[in-house]
Amino acid sequence: MKKNLLPGALGAAAIALSLVIGGTGAIAATTTIKIGSFTPPKAGYLRTITIPFLRQVEKDSAGEIKFQEFWGGALIRSPRKQWEGMLNGIQDATQVLPSYTAKLFPDFGIFALPFMFEKTGTMEATIAGWRMYEKGLLGGFDKMHAFAVYTNDNSGLHLGREITSLDQIKGLKFRAPGGTEAQVVKALGGTPVGMSITQVAESINRGVIQGTLTGWSAISTFRITPLIKTHIDIPLGVRSFVLGMRKDLYEKLSSKGKAAIAKNSGLKLSKAFGQYYQNDGESMRADPKGRSVIRPSKAELDGIFKAHFRQFHHDWIAKVKDGQMKYDAMQAILADIRKGM
Repeated sequence: MKKNLLPGALGAAAIALSLVIGGTGAIAATTTIKIGSFTPPKAGYLRTITIPFLRQVEKDSAGEIKFQEFWGGALIRSPRKQWEGMLNGIQDATQVLPSYTAKLFPDFGIFALPFMFEKTGTMEATIAGWRMYEKGLLGGFDKMHAFAVYTNDNSGLHLGREITSLDQIKGLKFRAPGGTEAQVVKALGGTPVGMSITQVAESINRGVIQGTLTGWSAISTFRITPLIKTHIDIPLGVRSFVLGMRKDLYEKLSSKGKAAIAKNSGLKLSKAFGQYYQNDGESMRADPKGRSVIRPSKAELDGIFKAHFRQFHHDWIAKVKDGQMKYDAMQAILADIRKGM
């Protein structure tokens, strides 16, 4: 005699359905978020920080959020177009470099000021960046929800030739990622050339440029290190980054989805990125593996700041809306960080 399997089947279906029904009786839909970056898929911070963050958000959202990953420029190759591509819906989330879209993020120029941050600069700049963001002192977020605000280490000058003094960079061409960085190169006697970090290795190899103004941690990620013969270790400002998603899509997430993001993002995530870059920058500086390093003395650094870069700080204050207030806020935050607060 055949058994009637329908009641059992209906019961199983009801149980399965109950797993995705919220308290309001609505079915919890999965939101797929396309996240893209120009960064190579094997980049260390992607594997150790970004991707684990995505997996944890998915887990904590109980399946309401699913990230679809596109690394290595699979959706948008140019670092300068990541923001535009996110707003246009080509991707929903990305890593933005404010220096590439400086008109949209004018306040972020404070991070590029030479001699603003001490030593590698990474952790204090990262913590200060998140605190400035929380206080509403970093503009440009009307269309973006930030997961993290962080920086790499203080930039230096990295050359594909041997030199023995700072004077020898005069007339040489250096990659500069943004307007402030271009002025830094000019102030030291070099000629700035605007290009993305992904073009640097080939450009040095072909002789289009002789060097780059870049954080020490970045030259390894983008395979520039084998071409470098000389480093100049001067604190020439950090590069800031924002990892986030389109605000209109974020606002459509359920309370559970937003809570999953909040639990795993913010200062905690920002500091994870900052620590990665700080470790990388310190390691590169400590062991340049036979490459020459020009390190001016403290007295020489003081002279370089007074001669070339003090005016940069005054100019930034004058140029940016509420510049003095924002500059003073940054200095106060840095003072607290350096006191251990």
